[in-house]
Amino acid sequence: MFSRYPEQKQSRKVLCSLGAAILALGVFLIAIEGVGGVLFTVMGGGLMLACFTGERTFARILRLLSWF
Repeated sequence: MFSRYPEQKQSRKVLCSLGAAILALGVFLIAIEGVGGVLFTVMGGGLMLACFTGERTFARILRLLSWF
């Protein structure tokens, strides 16, 4: 996916890394507290799935995330 859209390579890597970190935190939190862990797991999974979208959809996701 990174070679398919070379102009978005760095932002896709960063977003996917952030998603993986949040997903790992969510899996860890599931063992401690169920609700928070599920919330982090869903958010991390969503960020990781955003890395595999098309060029226009990824640009929209970045615009949406820039509001936060």
